[in-house]
Amino acid sequence: MSRIPLLREDDPATPADARAFLEAAQKSRGRLVNIYRALANRPAAGMAFAQLAATVYRGDTTLDLAHGELAYLTATAVNNCYY
Repeated sequence: MSRIPLLREDDPATPADARAFLEAAQKSRGRLVNIYRALANRPAAGMAFAQLAATVYRGDTTLDLAHGELAYLTATAVNNCYY
């Protein structure tokens, strides 16, 4: 059980600003992962995180997507960050 509620865009109890954030995240990424559902509790923080992720992982880079993902996964494994 999560400590932070995971909001769903199809739940009528989800506030409108959180629903808008979830829909934008889904449109941008193609699917929603739980970190975005948790961040929807604070849509402003979620938008800031999404902008950071877009800049760091998808910004102007000379790496192709496969090499960028390899670098990301390597750093994750080296730092024992298994989300």
